Amino acid sequence: MNQHAQQKTPEQIVEDVFALDLDPIKFKLMDANEGYGWTRAEADRHELEYKRFLALVAKYPEEAIVPDKDVDKFWHAHILDTMKYAEDCHNVFGYFLHHFPYFGMRDEEDAANLAKASGRTQELYRQEFGAGKQADAGYCGVAAAAYCGVAAAAYCGVASEKASAAYCGIAADKSSAAYCGAAAPAYCGVVTGKGRPTLDQAAA
Repeated sequence: MNQHAQQKTPEQIVEDVFALDLDPIKFKLMDANEGYGWTRAEADRHELEYKRFLALVAKYPEEAIVPDKDVDKFWHAHILDTMKYAEDCHNVFGYFLHHFPYFGMRDEEDAANLAKASGRTQELYRQEFGAGKQADAGYCGVAAAAYCGVAAAAYCGVASEKASAAYCGIAADKSSAAYCGAAAPAYCGVVTGKGRPTLDQAAA
């Protein structure tokens, strides 16, 4: 682990995550042609969830943390601003947070591992933030930390909103599954304001 990362506690990293200026990313995502045409309220909501995702990555570096579909879109847009993403990763984490977009797609065991990671992410989300978007949303990826130049795992598969997972290439009930690029997940008690939600909040 580099010296920069060694000097920061997980709590300090989380503070830096919630202090990130992601307005340029939202600006593009709100564009109807270059982005997704999100409203300002939608962009703010997805920004908060993206920061919560990064906070879980920081606090639980040994876990496979899975973002939902809209958080994954926000993450992709952040990555595409290559200079900003690299600088933000260095300043916040002290390492480059990689994205590996194939988790859950390679075989049935891989899909099962994604479902397990999705369930664990939901559990940690409820533990840290209470009931909210990630507690009920479909998942579309995984992230994990990279230390000492070792490539990190950040994966993108597909999981259902319900307990049984729907995977790319595997039959699923489309009425219940959340697919990458398909219908947006449901929002349930999402905090739309800015600022850092407490990480000590007990599950509701």
